[in-house]
Amino acid sequence: MSYARHAISIALFTATSVLAQGGVPQAPVNLKEAEAQGLQRLSVEDLKAFIPGTHEVKGTTGKSTKYFKPDGGFERKGFKDFTGSWRFDEGKNAYCLDVYKKKGMDKTCFAVFRAREGNYYYDYDLENGFYSHTWTPAEGE
Repeated sequence: MSYARHAISIALFTATSVLAQGGVPQAPVNLKEAEAQGLQRLSVEDLKAFIPGTHEVKGTTGKSTKYFKPDGGFERKGFKDFTGSWRFDEGKNAYCLDVYKKKGMDKTCFAVFRAREGNYYYDYDLENGFYSHTWTPAEGE
């Protein structure tokens, strides 16, 4: 078996093994890398299948549950609790959160990419392009 085939086989086996064990696939570190890897960026129309709704989230700082309410309200419960509002930004092809924190209002928009494996999605902060968190729709949604 050639080196390239062997390397591909190992990569596929590793990815499959991680998913079979309930692992979350590794996200590209930034938006440009996600694009370079050819991951599908979700459009606002795609996002409407998941928002409003509930997301189980694993971020750079811990796990949480996000609640996108039909009235535009937003809540995050987990390692830190936040409330605020959400909206779609057609021009940026993203969803945006306006969240109340100790320092005041934090406004952030996220580009969303679909992972190659499983039912996982990666959010990237449009302000700096860096990976923010991985989420999956809550069971039953």
